[in-house]
Amino acid sequence: LARSIELMRVNLVNIVNEIKTYTNHSLSGIGKLSSGNNELAARTEEQASALEETASSMEEISSTVKQNTENVANAASIVLSATNLSRNCGEEVNDVVRLMKDISEYSNKIFEITDVIDSIAFQTNILALNASVEAARAGEQGRGFAVVSGEVRELAQKCTDSAKNIKILIDNTVQKISSGSDMAEKAGNSMLNVVNSIEKINNIISEISIASSEQSKGIEQICTAVNEMDVVTQKNSNLVEQCAKQASSIEMDANELLKMVEHFKTDYVISLTHEKNKHNNTQKVFNNEDNWSSF
Repeated sequence: LARSIELMRVNLVNIVNEIKTYTNHSLSGIGKLSSGNNELAARTEEQASALEETASSMEEISSTVKQNTENVANAASIVLSATNLSRNCGEEVNDVVRLMKDISEYSNKIFEITDVIDSIAFQTNILALNASVEAARAGEQGRGFAVVSGEVRELAQKCTDSAKNIKILIDNTVQKISSGSDMAEKAGNSMLNVVNSIEKINNIISEISIASSEQSKGIEQICTAVNEMDVVTQKNSNLVEQCAKQASSIEMDANELLKMVEHFKTDYVISLTHEKNKHNNTQKVFNNEDNWSSF
């Protein structure tokens, strides 16, 4: 019986020591886990804060890009209106050029008409001169005819002078029309160049608008991803806090278990030792009685 009690005592002591060792190891691991959780929680909080700032910045960038996209769209609309207006102006200038060319052609026809008038007046003047000569030969009988031929000569001279004046006026008009036509043609070419340049600008603005729209969509996707990361980070932060609380609770339980083990070791080992001593004393009494009986 004494051996059994001693063996049980030794086994209990060994078990208690093992429990104590495992508990100490657990406390050490829990301490490291708690420290790691605290560090992870701090980093998670920093990451969450950084993600919030990033999300805020991305929202501002997204708003700016959207505003730029709208501005580019407005600029494209203005450029398109300017393009249409320039085309209309170019067409009007071309119409003016064509009109001036028509006027120049009509003026040339008037030149031809004045040449005919001048030729007729010259021939009429010659005929009137011949008639005056014949009237002079006729003497008194041709005096009336001479007066008529003189008036015809004056009319022919007036026609010649008028034709010359008309030629001068038409010539000046044609020169001015020609100069105006050249200027209008140059203006038309310049307007055409302006239209081409505006069309190039419009194409560039359209490309910028498309790129800005794609950029805006990309930034929206990034904002969505950042917001999702922020949500996940917040969840991770909550989980880390829960793990930290759980680790703290386990640490408290382990400390309580360690106290209980210490108490168990002290009380029960003393109790077993007392029982062993009591048993030994009883055994001695029995042995003494046997000795007395033999005596």
